[in-house]
Amino acid sequence: MNDLRLRAARQRLAECSGQSDAIEAVREIVSNFLGSEEMALFHADCDNAKFRTLWAFGIDPEKCNLLWSLNQKGLERILRGECHVEAGDAGHGARRVRAFVPIRVANDTVAVLAILQLLPQKAGFDNADMELLTLLSGEAGKALFHSGIPGHSAASDPEHRA
Repeated sequence: MNDLRLRAARQRLAECSGQSDAIEAVREIVSNFLGSEEMALFHADCDNAKFRTLWAFGIDPEKCNLLWSLNQKGLERILRGECHVEAGDAGHGARRVRAFVPIRVANDTVAVLAILQLLPQKAGFDNADMELLTLLSGEAGKALFHSGIPGHSAASDPEHRA
């Protein structure tokens, strides 16, 4: 079952035709395969340690101060490319980030995906979900990058150098 989810997610991201399609693909994967309808994507300016909300679904984008809920060590791990997943149940009615997923291009974190409240039937992330988060970290970055994520150009991508 998980192989099918991974294959479907990888194919959906590979077929993206632009940045808005790539963002929609991420939303579909998170909603349908990971069980959350609350998420936000932040552009990461790692040189200046600044984040800008690119997109939010199910939450108010004006109130997306989600990355600041991390301590400095957690934020540094995400910028290095490690997923940060909260364990356990958030409790009834509680809204908190359940996972931070670095969106990577080559060896750089270009964005961070925050996944909030899971659907009631979903208790948490299992090993199969962790594989999907890892896939999102690498493949979503390629889809967003090739479709023009702010602050990056195809000329800086090693795969596109002459």
